[in-house]
Amino acid sequence: MQVTLPPDTGTQRTALVSAADGRRQAPQSADSCAEGRTVGNMNRKSAMIGLVFTALAVTASDTEARRTGNVRREVIDMVVIHSTGGPTCDARTGRPIWVRAGTLEESIRQIEAHPKLGIHYMIDRDGALRASVPEDQVAHHVFRLSGRSIAIELINDGDGLDPFPDAQLTSLVKLLRDIKQRRGITRDGIRRHSELDHALLPCDRTQRRKVDPGAAFPHELILDRVFQPH
Repeated sequence: MQVTLPPDTGTQRTALVSAADGRRQAPQSADSCAEGRTVGNMNRKSAMIGLVFTALAVTASDTEARRTGNVRREVIDMVVIHSTGGPTCDARTGRPIWVRAGTLEESIRQIEAHPKLGIHYMIDRDGALRASVPEDQVAHHVFRLSGRSIAIELINDGDGLDPFPDAQLTSLVKLLRDIKQRRGITRDGIRRHSELDHALLPCDRTQRRKVDPGAAFPHELILDRVFQPH
């Protein structure tokens, strides 16, 4: 698994799917992605997902699997939305490629097998919800902000073209309403990964490394549904 993260100054790590807290993950690409997309499936297992997560090249054993995190020392006031697909640097060629979304099973397996990164929830295209690191523990998924945030990964390519199915968005709205109710999260506290990480790809300094969940994600409409009166 290839990943590239910068050190997380709050606690020691960050998550999926879309996921760059404990270090710096490699993000998006551009035209040369055409070639990269062809090779995308072959490199999916060697590129960091998403959270899109994309950081240090590490191989984790089962005993190192990241299904738990450090106890939080900060109050949760933010939820960060990620997509499992996104740009990264190909470990073999050093060129930018786009990692596709993958399935829920393989995505969560890769994230939980990483010794540093982590997420709290992942939502499949059909709306199926999977929990990973408990909310009261830190999952490293966004640079410098993991200690105060909850990570939600959506199975999606994150390229602005892959649509988010209604079932997936409905499941997300339900989860966000629940978190909002329990944690007192405000509208401004629900953020996209791309809003919080503006670093560039190491292999292409003209391209941002974090663009998830992408332009196809209806962010304002989701917020309207979460905060509308019932």
